Amino acid sequence: MKVVSLSFPFSLLLSSLLLSSCLGLPSATDSKSLEEEPAITAGATNISGLIEGTPSSVGYEGLAYTFTPTSISSGVVVTASNLPSWASINATTGVISGTPNTTERIDNIQLTATKGSTFTVIGPFSLQTLGDPLFTYQWHLSNTGQRSFAAKSGVAGNDLNVTGVYDGLITGVGVTVAVSDSGLEISHPDLDDNLYTNNHKNYLAPSPFFGDPSPIELSGDHGTGVAGIIAAEAWNSIGGRGVAPGVLVAGLNYLESDFSSEVILDQASGNYSLFNYSYGSSFVPYSIEWDATYSDLINDGFINGRGTRGAVYIKSAGNSYAECDYQYSNAYQIEDANLCFSHNANMDNEGAISNMLIVGALNASGNRSSYSSTGSNLWVMGFGGEYGEDDPAIITADLPSCSYGYSRSNAGSSKSSFERGEDALNSDCDYTHTFNGTSSAAPMVTGVIALMLQVNPSLSSRDIKYILAATAATVSDSNFDGSHPFSSGGFFDLDGHTYEQGWMTNSAGFKFHNHFGFGRIDAEAAVNMAKTYSSSWSDQVMLNSDFDNADYAVTVNTAIADESASGLSSTLFVSDSLTIEGVQVLVNITHGRPGDLGIELTSPSGMKSILLNINNSMLIPLDDSGSPVWIADLTDFVLSSNAFYGESSNGTWTLKVIDALGGSTGTEYDLASSQTGVLVDWSLNILGR
Repeated sequence: MKVVSLSFPFSLLLSSLLLSSCLGLPSATDSKSLEEEPAITAGATNISGLIEGTPSSVGYEGLAYTFTPTSISSGVVVTASNLPSWASINATTGVISGTPNTTERIDNIQLTATKGSTFTVIGPFSLQTLGDPLFTYQWHLSNTGQRSFAAKSGVAGNDLNVTGVYDGLITGVGVTVAVSDSGLEISHPDLDDNLYTNNHKNYLAPSPFFGDPSPIELSGDHGTGVAGIIAAEAWNSIGGRGVAPGVLVAGLNYLESDFSSEVILDQASGNYSLFNYSYGSSFVPYSIEWDATYSDLINDGFINGRGTRGAVYIKSAGNSYAECDYQYSNAYQIEDANLCFSHNANMDNEGAISNMLIVGALNASGNRSSYSSTGSNLWVMGFGGEYGEDDPAIITADLPSCSYGYSRSNAGSSKSSFERGEDALNSDCDYTHTFNGTSSAAPMVTGVIALMLQVNPSLSSRDIKYILAATAATVSDSNFDGSHPFSSGGFFDLDGHTYEQGWMTNSAGFKFHNHFGFGRIDAEAAVNMAKTYSSSWSDQVMLNSDFDNADYAVTVNTAIADESASGLSSTLFVSDSLTIEGVQVLVNITHGRPGDLGIELTSPSGMKSILLNINNSMLIPLDDSGSPVWIADLTDFVLSSNAFYGESSNGTWTLKVIDALGGSTGTEYDLASSQTGVLVDWSLNILGR
């Protein structure tokens, strides 16, 4: 008989304790049992020293497990008994390696090193692997082509590329996130240990609003789902895993508020590293008017928040790529069609703030999600999936009850057994597999930024945006062809005009696409760059932050040619030589039907950015009964572009306005009446250094 007592070497013990203490993980107990030695060739001698070392008795699902002997004699042959199926041993080096893919405990593992007639035994010992039952279905973390409870699978490899980051025990520790949303269920068992206690906001209470942010809408809480994507606890043997399972999240029930000026400004303030905004405006453009006060607050927080390193504001691009007005279509007897247009992400006045980081969505096949709004203000793409029935959506936290939430026992027969609480993986209905939208994509980017900040807390907000742009992966979308997506027989296209450009490379070498920004976020590349990144950026300059500087404004007062690709062009010379970090344009245009209009901006280098596509969602009338009523005029309408990032501001800038619909087409859509307009004036604001 041989007594084996496993005691961790300090380095192994420290790394295990760090991971457990940071994430609140359960710890596995080392094996200290009496076991019979295996039979060895007759006459062999058991000696010490052929191999030395103590394997860790804890493994973590999705993280590489490695045991390397502290010493090993040359010429030995190492064998192992009872290794888990995911692990293998190198017979020459004695190294055990592999990545656990399940939660299990394996006992009586033993290593034997033999050399001639001598041998040395390590063990027996036990290995407990800790995990998350839903991790294997979370394709956005590791896409193996799984269906994730949908009818179809995604395409392997289309994910955040984050598993290698976790191998380095990087989980977002030390980062705080404000989830400004519909609320947050603080009792959720997969979130309760990752809460930023005493920093939640309840906007149904009086100022200063601190309090319980628990949701009042019980059909499903959007904010809890968003928080789950960011911060669901890891390796705790329940549910799924957040992108940054070491962060602390605070819930701000902003979407349940009265949207008073005080509340709007408060939810963009406070002691948080990151602000996640998974909301957007409706396609009816009530919110296009510029809010200078809110913009100034965001810009100040972006530069001076987080101890003067800058807070980062991450916002969804919107889910309005295909906005359709069915009543209007039926009223005017449009045959076999609905009146559909894209609502540009730039039409949301918050989305036009250059220091806001706007995120679009990709699906599990790597294409732009069918709903994801596009625009020149996009920065990068996260993953939002599709709708979870035919194609995979996102698995995340839900209200913890089978009586209410997205998943519940009375969800209906059209829902999956998982959503009805009939699957053992979701018997308490604590999770949903149908969460989607750019609402999902934004918190994934928030999570990746938290990982970056753990490895380098000194990163400024401007560093973070730069690293994300520099490491983003180019997206190839087979569904993109550059034409109007809802054109019927070419009706909504305009001869001689390019509706949407593909990938363009600016003079600073950055590739940009209105559908994808700088591309798909790559967590491992971003974190690796962040580890050693050190910048010495000069102060951010805004040439015309309030759009009141006459040096950067042009009065035009000229009619825009109707139904003409030539449009109307106006130029402005900028003598300043800034390295561009963002560009904003404010326009004033009188027009009876602004949905006809497209707006383009060309930099001194010749880089063209389409700020607003022709025949856009403003063609959907505000009133569906009787004669259509469109929004009239574009007053103080601000649009932003990231396409010029890194270029020089010096030189001649050209604004072009195109009026796409005239009186000779559009009878079928009751849009034949000629609507003309005038470009009154425009102003340019360039952010840079």
